Amino acid sequence: MAKKRLSDKDIDQLLSHYRSERRRLAFQLEQVRAAIIGLKKDRTSAARSSGTASATAGTKRSPGRPRKSAAKVPGKPGRPKKRERKERALNDWDTMVISAIKSSGRLMPKEDLLQHAKTWAASKKPGMKLPEVEAFLTRTLQKLSGKKKVLGTHHSGLRRGYHYGLKEWFFNSSGKLRKQHYDRLVLTKNDK
Repeated sequence: MAKKRLSDKDIDQLLSHYRSERRRLAFQLEQVRAAIIGLKKDRTSAARSSGTASATAGTKRSPGRPRKSAAKVPGKPGRPKKRERKERALNDWDTMVISAIKSSGRLMPKEDLLQHAKTWAASKKPGMKLPEVEAFLTRTLQKLSGKKKVLGTHHSGLRRGYHYGLKEWFFNSSGKLRKQHYDRLVLTKNDK
């Protein structure tokens, strides 16, 4: 086996690299020596002020992440807490829909509730037009069956849309209509 010979240029590069490494390590060694001397001075001055060197050592911390102190918790960064809203009372539209379902005693589709809303709006809100009444009713049904959880919804599969009923008529966990309230679901001739 023949040995590979390095060229003069490669040898010069290696020598300059090793010299720069030696200078860097010598500088680091001086920094470490200066830090050690400074720490020894601090230890001796602290020992003189407290009386014993063991008192300054204190208890040894166990390995791992240090515990969070109670003082730091309130100002911690992160997502702000969600603002809690006060429960609002039901408005006129909400009470109209709930009373319509209670008085009929059955699950009502939106079309039946719309007829009831038209007659109610004619007496209570005479300036409203039919599209506005329908929009208010739609928003009210979405609110009461969604966020408020006052109404439950049942989809029969025989017609488009939902039948709306009181929440007591439905299971809390699944949201399905209870069997004892199936008689409240009245389907018209054109639904079949």
